[in-house]
Amino acid sequence: MDLIPEKIDGGVVFNVMASCSFNASNCPPCGDYAVGLHNWLMTTDLKYVVLDFQDEKEVCPAFLEEILQLAKRLKHPFLFAGVMAKPKKVLDAYNYVTRFPVFVTPEEAVQALRAKSPALLQHAMDGIQFGTPIPISRARGAARLDGEGEAESEETAEAED
Repeated sequence: MDLIPEKIDGGVVFNVMASCSFNASNCPPCGDYAVGLHNWLMTTDLKYVVLDFQDEKEVCPAFLEEILQLAKRLKHPFLFAGVMAKPKKVLDAYNYVTRFPVFVTPEEAVQALRAKSPALLQHAMDGIQFGTPIPISRARGAARLDGEGEAESEETAEAED
């Protein structure tokens, strides 16, 4: 999965590309994406998030749950566009629509954000690399679970012999 910031209608929109369709509530890589988004938001000081799922039928519920938890912690507006039926059920289960509607297009989401909080869209976008996926760094423990780092430990074991 990639989260790619794009400038749309004067706002920053994250295109969700190649989304995870694991369809489980426990998906460590999707948790990594939420952490990566949090870290990116802290470095850019952006105070809102617009996620465009681009009509992806399957979106990992763990990713959506982590994003909704992040929205609670940061208290920033998190808006969703291009959400199909299955991901919308997750948003409905979290009662998301009491805060914002689900938007058909990212342009509609940016316009709604502009109408509700115009100052949020006056953020300087100098440090944002548009069209490039945001960096996602994984925890060392998660990397080792995937088998990464095995070659290093084998080399270390051979050196000790």
